[in-house]
Amino acid sequence: MTLDRQPDTVRAQDWLLDLAQRHRLSPTQRQIVQRMLGMFPDVAFQSTIEIAEQAGVSQPTVTRLATALGFAGYPEFRTALREVVLSHQGGPAVPHSAVDLEIDNLSAVRRELDAPRLAQAVELLAATTPLGVIGLRASAALAEYFGYFARRVLPAVQVHTDASVLDDAVLELRQQGAGAVLVFAMPRCPAATVGALRLARQLGLRTVVVADSPLVPFADAADVLLVAPVGTGLLFDSHAAVVVLAISLLDAIAGTDPERTQERLEAHEALVERWAF
Repeated sequence: MTLDRQPDTVRAQDWLLDLAQRHRLSPTQRQIVQRMLGMFPDVAFQSTIEIAEQAGVSQPTVTRLATALGFAGYPEFRTALREVVLSHQGGPAVPHSAVDLEIDNLSAVRRELDAPRLAQAVELLAATTPLGVIGLRASAALAEYFGYFARRVLPAVQVHTDASVLDDAVLELRQQGAGAVLVFAMPRCPAATVGALRLARQLGLRTVVVADSPLVPFADAADVLLVAPVGTGLLFDSHAAVVVLAISLLDAIAGTDPERTQERLEAHEALVERWAF
């Protein structure tokens, strides 16, 4: 049975995500849940074999996930999952475009912006000088985007997108007096990013991580984990929601020192005539 994703599907995903966060899961079990979140609503009607194949794990591993989530077995878990999915269908299935899926993602970001952890992230990043911003591979563009505008309002911003010197960069940030670092870790997150993240924690740097799911296996290395889902309806992932989260984070950081922000923006505007066409 295949159903097209509905706008209310995000509520069914929230049910599974909340369930997972309330139980102690292994990294592999978190990986299965994360994969299942991208399979809604079809996942409620698939067998353990189908889910195992798509998640890249064994069938018994999927079965054990159900018991880890508090169910007697997978049939009981699937029944509950189906009830949640069907209760949010609200009518006949309709096509759901990539734009509609991004609207769902932006709704998730709106909830993230209202959560206490955003204020925690702002407090950490506003207090650090220099501010290091890390992003490799698919996350490099996000790091550069954030850094481009951050330099307009903050006194010392360093963007690092080269994996070959990332550990050195983290060490230098600490030696220069940084107290925190911002890390973009979008799928597929490189091992070098996680390594740098863990090194930062070892050196005493606080870490703010922007990822696509709260179930990422390196969540324990983040002092603050901000979540912005990626769009998966096109050939390549869309980072539209992540960009909104990033620029909202920067806006909040700039708001902690409005006088400095205004002075730096005015100084930047004085240079615009030199390069604007």
